[in-house]
Amino acid sequence: MLKRYPSIQSMQAFLQAARTGSFSSAARQLSLTHSAISQQIRTLEEFVGQPLFVREGGGVALTDAGALFANQLEDGFEHIDRALSSVRERAVRHAITLDVDPELAQSWLMTRLPDVLAALADTSLTVLSTPRHERSAFERVDIALRYGYGEWDGFDNALICDDRLIAVGSPALLMSRGLSAPLEPAHLLALPLLGYPKRSWIPWLEAAHLPAAEPNAVAVFDNAASLIAAASAGVGAGLARGLLAADALSNGNLIELTKVEIPTHYNLYAVWPREKAERVAPLIEVIRMLVAQTLNAN
Repeated sequence: MLKRYPSIQSMQAFLQAARTGSFSSAARQLSLTHSAISQQIRTLEEFVGQPLFVREGGGVALTDAGALFANQLEDGFEHIDRALSSVRERAVRHAITLDVDPELAQSWLMTRLPDVLAALADTSLTVLSTPRHERSAFERVDIALRYGYGEWDGFDNALICDDRLIAVGSPALLMSRGLSAPLEPAHLLALPLLGYPKRSWIPWLEAAHLPAAEPNAVAVFDNAASLIAAASAGVGAGLARGLLAADALSNGNLIELTKVEIPTHYNLYAVWPREKAERVAPLIEVIRMLVAQTLNAN
């Protein structure tokens, strides 16, 4: 149901009277009659259900409600002016709104954003990072990059990449203990370990033929990008996706600590409303290319 609003003319008349403190002055500046201004103000007061002005001397003064309304209305007209100026007599660029998993945005996307923008000529990109549980975010954007199993009913999706889970740590961490990579898996467990609530060490331990008991962690992070930053700072060893750890591995802040790796099953997908398939196709190809380059480089 559409909301009903007062007329723009009545709100302009109100603001002009509020600025000048006079209906007569407002009428002159708006090229209206005094009675026209009075009628506009009266209509507005009927709409809001209370007086906006009181008579004072030879002019008018704002009531408390009028002062509050004038303050808010000034901001509203500024928003309208900006909206109009953004499209008046200018070519409007194509626009895409991209929602990115927060961990992917922090660890991988931002350093590649210039490449994305260069490949999307004449396109304005808005980047969001909404919480994972907000499924309705898919309905408000053109495309989302999310981790999952490819199960988004009502939306189209495409797998961007498979990935691997590896144990990583900083060169400084090994040096402080007189160690060098690759480590034997059992030796890795002697290091301070980092935890992540969405990821157990147990599948990795099973792949390393070690007892499948969750080890104690010196620190636990609810964000994989934060875990990677902590590992790079030498806090401890952690499990990380190859894609998210790629830059830290390339610049030497992290190293793979063992030869043990396991495939991930919860992987990166592009998700989009079906009616926007053609609109987002170029962006999907750019993301796929940059992801492939990242993984192949490591």
